[in-house]
Amino acid sequence: MALTYDQALDRAMVALLLEAVEHSRALRHVLEQVGQLVAFRVQLHQSGAVPGPNGAPQGEQLPALTKREHEVMGYLVRGGSNREIAKAMGISERTVKNHMRNIFTKLGVADRTSAAVKALESRR
Repeated sequence: MALTYDQALDRAMVALLLEAVEHSRALRHVLEQVGQLVAFRVQLHQSGAVPGPNGAPQGEQLPALTKREHEVMGYLVRGGSNREIAKAMGISERTVKNHMRNIFTKLGVADRTSAAVKALESRR
């Protein structure tokens, strides 16, 4: 069945609107993550927490993580990309992704920002 010109245009507009909705959801998620980081930064400054040598406040480590996962977390907290972390640690990006997946699972989070915030909060 051939579509009319109007039907084709309607479908194209609907597809674009659906894509815009998905982008707005992604943007909202990013903005929420930025808000978490800003709130955490304010808390750090108000509490007088002093960052340690890996960029995270000094204090108690996350007990569930392995030594290598702690190392990856240190780079994550400083904003390192998987590529940057892999290069700094002398491992593949795939290995970094595996460490990230394990970290997310152990911390009960779904993304990098939540992992960083949780790690930083636990080290206060």
